[in-house]
Amino acid sequence: MLAFLPTAEAARAVRVYDVTVSETAPAAVPAAAMRIALVRATGRRDAASDPAFGMLVSDAQQYVRLSRPGAAGRTEVTLDGDAIDAAILAAGRALWPVERPLTLVVLEVPQGAAPGEGVQAAIEAAAAERGLPVSIVPAATLNLGSGAMASREMLLPAAQRLGADAVLVGRGDGGSASTWQWSLASPAVAESWSGAPASAVHGAADAFVRTADVSSASTSEGDVLVSVSGIADLAAYAGVSQALAQVAGVRRVALEVAAGTTATFRVTVRGGADVLAASLAGHGRLVPAATPQSGALALSWLP
Repeated sequence: MLAFLPTAEAARAVRVYDVTVSETAPAAVPAAAMRIALVRATGRRDAASDPAFGMLVSDAQQYVRLSRPGAAGRTEVTLDGDAIDAAILAAGRALWPVERPLTLVVLEVPQGAAPGEGVQAAIEAAAAERGLPVSIVPAATLNLGSGAMASREMLLPAAQRLGADAVLVGRGDGGSASTWQWSLASPAVAESWSGAPASAVHGAADAFVRTADVSSASTSEGDVLVSVSGIADLAAYAGVSQALAQVAGVRRVALEVAAGTTATFRVTVRGGADVLAASLAGHGRLVPAATPQSGALALSWLP
């Protein structure tokens, strides 16, 4: 039965080089668009002012493929992503892969209160700035009681059931200017911090970029065989496929062979088996197997 299930694809692709610029002076639009794109492409908030990208900003017009009027007096710009990617790498800076974790944002407020409209707007604006796909949902959507108090092992499966790769829980009084407590959970990240709503996205994006940097030691992609024991049913197979697909740097997960309660997957990943194993360290259910295997990364799926 496993052979007929589809392969799992990791994360969500972001349109890094399609940007909306609020700058009204036509001559300033290309540079403004380039600054936005550099932040999205690298995942770093300081990229727009990085001296290494000075020529890219000053010569931004030559990278503009399309420019057209947008809503509310804004300008929509499409840039030459391949050329800019090459220039970023030539400048000695790393790229944040365009396949990025879809992150559920769960807002918890006192009973009878509701998050202000400014909270959602601030989160969405920061997500657009950083190029992080987010979906804001009520706490009840996870069906876990208090999401802010739930463990990572509870939050991740709940987020994955909703088609997300990570979950970011915020707890506050609902005001857009107030300080919220944020907790981020993904297969490779578990971090907490406090700050205004926009800091939720910035903190999450920073964490995901740091995780992506783990695999930057080797930017080449290759296939790794991963043998996973403890797969008792189709639900376990789906859980393993999703867990592997959500690892930073993984591009594709496909079933190679299944025998009994053990399945072998072919995982396309940047950096190889060592990077994949390091990214899975600390995962709640996908753990190193007791017995190593020659030619494959041996793991066990915990019930």
